[in-house]
Amino acid sequence: MPQELIVLALNCGMVSAELAAAIDKLKDSSKSIGSHKSRQLYWDAYTKLAAKANTTSDGSYCFLKYSADTSSDNPEGEVEVVELTKRQKGMAGLVMGPKFKPPEDPSSKTHVFVWSEAAASRAWQDLMYGEPCVYITPAEIFVGTRHKRASCKTLSSPLKTAKDVEKLVAELKPDAPLRSVSFAGNEPVVVNSYNTLLAGTFKLDAPLPTTIGSINTTSCDEIYEYFLARKAEKNLRDADELVSRMLVDVNKNLVPLICAASTKEAAVAYKSALMKRVYVDEKKYGKFVSKVREDGQVELITVTPKDDGSASAFRDHGSLVFE
Repeated sequence: MPQELIVLALNCGMVSAELAAAIDKLKDSSKSIGSHKSRQLYWDAYTKLAAKANTTSDGSYCFLKYSADTSSDNPEGEVEVVELTKRQKGMAGLVMGPKFKPPEDPSSKTHVFVWSEAAASRAWQDLMYGEPCVYITPAEIFVGTRHKRASCKTLSSPLKTAKDVEKLVAELKPDAPLRSVSFAGNEPVVVNSYNTLLAGTFKLDAPLPTTIGSINTTSCDEIYEYFLARKAEKNLRDADELVSRMLVDVNKNLVPLICAASTKEAAVAYKSALMKRVYVDEKKYGKFVSKVREDGQVELITVTPKDDGSASAFRDHGSLVFE
């Protein structure tokens, strides 16, 4: 059975004994978990993570991942240690999350981040693969995901007009000043139609174009959720447009290069290397999405159709379209 990530720890320079002590202390939190099975699972998790922490090199930068088969009646997991690369170690200072210091030295500059339950897999995906957004506060420009953030530029004064905002956004270029927050390599952000927004309180003289978002908050979680919502809307518009193009070809009795089909037909096209890009509702076709994502051979765009009764060619034609 597939292993599920239950607890994720990111050690940022702690010596092994202090790391083990910090993680072992978290066992107390597992006593308040609802079910007996869950309490056993998290007790096992923190016990094994602490034991593994004792074997790490002092001052190391690494992930400790506890995974288990939760479908088992008595799940017991295993711990995997993933050493950070030189680049990732240098970016550890950009990470945000639940942070724990050595119990005997709360003023220490070293620490460990720990995520558990659903937050563990979400943090892993975010840290390793999360798409960043660009957000402008009244005082600063940031590039970030849910759990990583890099300051790119400070502003001398808050923006006051919509034209000032548009001018500033037009000047934002990769590495000038937009930084990379990718753990995979130097991948500075490129501004697009959905990934740039204002965050915080602004008093502008006119509405912003749709290519620039705005949310009155400085919460990194809320900012990133807003970015994901903008991305989802853009993906849905693109998927609807793709289906519409297919229907135009069909109505002209042309052989369409775009296909809205069942997963069976999509699987045939995928295996035959006839698929370049696919838009798909992940909730509806989870297994197909997992396979395509794992192989990494096709551009995959997940789409979430709206349930508000609004028109959607993508939803009406099966929620899967590819070209």
